[in-house]
Parts: sequence; structure tokens; C-alpha cells
Amino acid sequence: MNYREIHIEDIKELVEIYIEAFNAPPWNDKWTIETASKRLSQMIKSEGFYGIIAEESNIIYGLILGHEEQFYDGVLFNIKEFCVISKLKGQGLGSKIFNEFEKRLYNKGINEIILFTCKSNETLEFYKKRGLKEYKNLVIMGKNL
Repeated sequence: MNYREIHIEDIKELVEIYIEAFNAPPWNDKWTIETASKRLSQMIKSEGFYGIIAEESNIIYGLILGHEEQFYDGVLFNIKEFCVISKLKGQGLGSKIFNEFEKRLYNKGINEIILFTCKSNETLEFYKKRGLKEYKNLVIMGKNL
């Protein structure tokens, strides 16, 4: 598997994987080409963006991306999106991509990783196995308008 940084020119290919991954369980979203393209474009164009693609023979198998955030005690990286193609789920590809990304972030001087994910056994266990933990003193809150 080869890894390379994500660029704005990759959006068309990334949208297909993104829609396939997040419109399936456990998320069951309703992404369209238009909405997924807009989301990925916004993230790629944001300050502090960084992401990688896992590919082989010019076929993209997964992606992970987000952005850096400066805090008083260092730089935190907020993983915004991470997915692999469905047919390879459970075969270790996600672990390989995550490990590669973690190494790259460490080499960039990032000293903490955070992410938001749905509360399903599948997602929580994946991240716990990679050393992430739930912060007991933080909560995500929201309100529909």
C-alpha cells in the first residue's frame, strides 16, 4: 500500500469512497455527490489541513484527514474524516492507514489527536484499540434550529 497527501484535485475520487462509507452502517448518512464534494472541498481548503490517501495501482482504498489546531501547550490534530472502502473493512487496512497517519502527525510535531465519531461498538472499539480514550470531562452538545 502506498500513501500520499491529499490535494484538491483528488476530490472527485474521494467523494465516491466517502459516500459509500458514510451512507452505510453504522452512520447511515445521506450524502450526495454535491454535498460530499462541498464538505471535502471545505476541509481541504481550510488552514492547517492535512490528509493522506491509501492507494495501490492508482486505486484509492482509504483516506484520513483533518486539521491542526494551535493550543497554548502544543498543536492538536482534529481528525475530521476517516474511511476505507467497504469491501476491505475488517481486514486491517484501517489500522495500517491510522498507524501511518499517526507517524506522520508525530513527525509534524503534533502532540495530540482528537476525533468525533458515532457511539457504536464498531467505531469505539476501533479507536480504543489504537490508544484513543473517551475524555470524561468533555461532552458534545448541539441543537437543531
